[in-house]
Amino acid sequence: MGKDIIIFGKNSILAQNFFKNEKNKFNRFVFITRESNNSEDICCDIGGLINKDQINNICKKIEDNSYEKEKVFILFAWCGGPRNYLEDSEKWIININIIKNFLLISKNILPDRIIFISSSGAIYPQDQSKKFNELDIPIPSTAYGKQKLISENIIKSFAEENDLQYTILRVSSAYGYDPRFSDQGVINKWIYAAINNKKLKLFNSKKSIINFISFSQISEAISLSISKNIYGIYNIGCSESISLEELIEEIQLVCNRILEFEILNNEMRYCNLSIEKFEKNTGKLFKNEYKTNIKSIFHSIKKF
Repeated sequence: MGKDIIIFGKNSILAQNFFKNEKNKFNRFVFITRESNNSEDICCDIGGLINKDQINNICKKIEDNSYEKEKVFILFAWCGGPRNYLEDSEKWIININIIKNFLLISKNILPDRIIFISSSGAIYPQDQSKKFNELDIPIPSTAYGKQKLISENIIKSFAEENDLQYTILRVSSAYGYDPRFSDQGVINKWIYAAINNKKLKLFNSKKSIINFISFSQISEAISLSISKNIYGIYNIGCSESISLEELIEEIQLVCNRILEFEILNNEMRYCNLSIEKFEKNTGKLFKNEYKTNIKSIFHSIKKF
């Protein structure tokens, strides 16, 4: 495709997997990152305070490192996760700086599109079994979800005010192998725990229903959102959700052992998504491949 992809947050797991899986589909990738050994990367802490001269310098470097006139900005950078222990006020200061600096750079360069990687599980109610679609009213129950939703609204308003195309991808529970981390998502945590003969921590009832999607499927969804020119807000998930009980059974089968648990919370949780809008506009329906992927993650961890 005749587009340059400008990635904010190179070290994000999803950013790394997107580049690895989709790099041959685009002309050029330019990375904005806090630190890097690659001289072509643009080093900048967009979670901090950046003055006008620094913004202008970043914009110049983006233009100098670009091949194509058409640019897509993708914001992966984010501080914290659903169960991060950093104080919420500290996380929000960093995240509001990320959003502010991302939009200042966007206003200066005016890319053809901006994409924000949001979260479905954190934004929709988790005490209802219905499949939530993009028109349903979000009711986040955590500070993480509230911050994601506020950021969505800020980006949407900015794009409309500046006549920019925008895409917001509300991604369900992500999983996949990354040797840098052992705590990215419940599937990864549990497989690592099982391999190391540790108890699995349960934050919800085993009957809880969750929509999981792999890193590679998320990468494909981002690529399709660009190639198919879809704009607005989209849920990104698999065709069917599964129970944590089903997940546990599969991990036990792959690891060939009975797992022990530390039950921290036994409340029921739901994460059911309607993904019809994305399928209708891209022609792509992601199947749930958790059984195959659990085996692959298990063998990758054992080899590492």
